[in-house]
This record gives sequence, structure tokens and C-alpha cells, in this order.
Amino acid sequence: MLLRALSVAVASLALMLPAFAAAPVPAATPRIIEIASASAPVTGMQLFVPAGLDRQPRNRSGLAAVVAQALIETPVNGLALALAVARAGGSITYTVDGQETHFYLEAAPSHFAEAASLFALALTHPDFGPVAIESAAAYVTQRASASNGDGLSVGAAMFRSIYLAKTNAGLPTWGSVATIAQISPADAADFFRENYVARGSIIVGAGAAAPGLSEGERMVAAVLPDRDAAEIVGSGRLPVKARSRELVTHRDLPAAWIVLGYDAPAPGSRDFAPVLVLESLIGQAVGRGLAPPLVSTPTDAEMPVGSLYLFDTVPSAVIVYANGAGGDPTLAVRTVATVIDTLVAAPLTQAELALAKAQATGNMLFEEATIADRSWLTGNFAREGAGDDYAARVLPAIAAVTPAQLRTAAKRYFTHYTTSIVLPREGRP
Repeated sequence: MLLRALSVAVASLALMLPAFAAAPVPAATPRIIEIASASAPVTGMQLFVPAGLDRQPRNRSGLAAVVAQALIETPVNGLALALAVARAGGSITYTVDGQETHFYLEAAPSHFAEAASLFALALTHPDFGPVAIESAAAYVTQRASASNGDGLSVGAAMFRSIYLAKTNAGLPTWGSVATIAQISPADAADFFRENYVARGSIIVGAGAAAPGLSEGERMVAAVLPDRDAAEIVGSGRLPVKARSRELVTHRDLPAAWIVLGYDAPAPGSRDFAPVLVLESLIGQAVGRGLAPPLVSTPTDAEMPVGSLYLFDTVPSAVIVYANGAGGDPTLAVRTVATVIDTLVAAPLTQAELALAKAQATGNMLFEEATIADRSWLTGNFAREGAGDDYAARVLPAIAAVTPAQLRTAAKRYFTHYTTSIVLPREGRP
């Protein structure tokens, strides 16, 4: 299941949701994709700009989040953008990822164009003054401090910092207290000017296909400068191979966490569907247990544990995690080893394969439960060159996975891993 501790959103799988259908729109400089639904109660738009963690200097980690937060707080018609959009009957949020910052705007169909015009105004006249940056930095610092006390976030960040070491995409999502303190209004203005541009941006419109949707898309597209950002790197151009290693840190936590990180294929890869099934199989074994002959069902005391497929990162990854507050966290390590050894030694039975496919299908349906989710997934597949409609082929690809493909994927992706261990400050478990 995809990591939503980082507050994600996900796109349309037309095959899964027949009510949603792609609608052509006139060409524009940013890539515009529409997935419309006659039955949706609201209209939404996801804007991806190439302003992710990888564009930040290491000594200004947190800059992408500070810029996004400053935009959300930018005065529009006398009110902060978020409040102005709320007054118009909508909402706007943002998420910072390795390659992009994305904003999700949602409103009633009759008010969507109005909400989009407010967003366009903020993008045209962002407030990066000293007071605005101080306020945005204070919020981001609070988020950075909170994530530093979350064992799963810390463990995942440790893995990402090594796995994505060739780019700054492995920097913490919210930065650190020390680096945020170094961010100046000039830093924010420069980052915005260089990265909030049209070429390389993606706009995904979703939900009710009101006239205001296309109008809103055009308004936002029109205010982005018609030029390129720095080179955009896709998963296929940044091969990173996992190798076994162990990272250890200490935090003020009540119990230890263990996070295992694995190399994984991106959307569009022929291995994507097999690894989706494998991740579901591992997650079920670790978190809820599979019937013998695979892995014995864990007791309630051995949860919460699970797995996450980070196919929104470049390169993609799978992580398996265990919280020591629920029992022995090394159970996750042993369980994954048992699953992989079993798969390598012999193919799954038809019953076991059907169970794993059902779980993978359920995970995908769960991950695209909202309009925000569907628009997010569509943009991520598009960024990876997997096609605007690739998501519609995910379920058939899952259904077609064979035991031989699972064995090949297990050997290719799950033999080596990085172990991130987050310990209470008083010592090792």
C-alpha cells in the first residue's frame, strides 16, 4: 500500500471506475489531463510543478515546503489564499515529493472557476516578504519537529537519504530545524522563479466536468512562465540498486522501529504489476499473516506492521516496517525473509496467488478512493512516461501475473535491502 503518512492523493483507474472517462482538452504549455465523472459531487484539479526536494540545496532543506506554505498563506483579495478559497466553498492543500510540489484544489462545480482564479492570483503575486517567510518557516519547522518524533517517518527518511543519495530527493520532506532557519525571502523567491514554470508541469482535472474545470485549468496554466525548469529525471534514468546495509539512529520514542527498504520498479515497468502483487503478499504476511505453508499469522501483539510501495518516488521503492511497541520488530525481518525464500524455492499455489492478487487489487482500489487520489496517481504515471491512461491497465496487469513472474521479481528486487533501525535514546532493544 502506498505511503500516505506523507499525505498523498491518487488518480483515476478508468477500468475500475467506469464512470470516469478521459476528456480531450485544447493544447496548453503545461501538460493538461482530464478525468471526468458525471456523478462526482465536486470538481478538483491537481497541479504538479517541478519544485520538489531534489531542487533544494542541502543547506536549505525545507525550502520547497516553505515556498508552498508561503503560497497557501499569500493574501488574495485581502485574505490568505487558503481562507479565500474556503470562503469560495473550496479547499487547497499541497504535498512536497522528491520531484514535485503538487497542489490540490477542490470546490463545488459552480464555484470551481472562482477558486481557480484565486489560486492563479496567488501564483501571479506570491508573497515572499520577510514576515510571510517567517510565518511559513514557523509552520514548516513545526512539521519537521513532529516528523522527527515519528518512528516510521524517521526510518523511511533514513532509507531515502541513502537510496536517493545521487539527488537531493532524499532530503527530509519538511527539512530540519537548522536548515529551515537559514531560508531567506531571496531563497524562496529564487526557488519559485526557477521551478514554478510551465514546461515540466502537469495539470490533472478531475471530478465533475463543469465548464469551470477547463476554465480553471487554463487560468492556472496561463500564469506559469512559459519556460523550462531544470532537467526532470525519471526513474528509468536514475538506476539505484539496493545493497544490504544497516543504519541506526536514536530518537525520543517509546519503542524501537525497524524499516526495511528495497529497490522497486516504477510505473510503466514490466515488473510493476508483479512487484505490486509481491508487496501485497509481503504486507499481508507481515501485517495480517498468510495461511500455511507460507507464514504463520502474527498475533495482535505483533502489530502494527506492514509494507508500503513508494511508486511516487524516483526511483521507486518498497519498504516494510514494524513498530516495537506492538511486539518484537525483528519479526518483520524474519517474515520477509521467509516469504522471499519460499517464493524463490517454489511457486505459489493457485489459491495463494489468487489471494495475493486480490490483496493487490484491493490496495489499488483503496489508494484511488477520492478525486484527489485519482488525480494524484494520474499525474505520477504521466510523469514516469507510463501514459495518461496507464492506470486503466493496472488491474488487467495484476490479473495476468504468473508464479514465474513473482519468483523472478523476488530474486531481482527483494534479495538485498537497507535496514533502518530507530531506537529509543536509552539503548538498543
